[in-house]
Amino acid sequence: MLRICKFIFSITIGTIYLSKGERFIMKTGERIKTIRKSQGITQAKLAETLHISSSFMSRIENGSSSLTLDFVCEIADALQVTRQEVLRDVFTYAKDDNIPISKKIEINIQKFSPEKQAEILDVLEFLASRLS
Repeated sequence: MLRICKFIFSITIGTIYLSKGERFIMKTGERIKTIRKSQGITQAKLAETLHISSSFMSRIENGSSSLTLDFVCEIADALQVTRQEVLRDVFTYAKDDNIPISKKIEINIQKFSPEKQAEILDVLEFLASRLS
């Protein structure tokens, strides 16, 4: 069965960068390991669910094996989390870029559910009214 994995990231060139090479692989592996452990799933059990060897699962978590985006999606499905949860913190702001504050808010608010986004908007509107 062919799975199609869709990611919608609004990335502006030069504003956000993907951690390069080994750092990307390491951070993704660390996130997978953290999520797996938080759910009480053994490395062997996750490997079995994904139809891969335990040693390959270990290499993924330790950052010594690269991942395709499709396989990240399969791992997210096996862990019953969103793809964004697996890739959280992998996308980071470049420290020296001049990122407009409105863009930072837009990017960060996307991490929350629509209900939480509405609450955040209420707080921002309240603060804006007090500062005016």
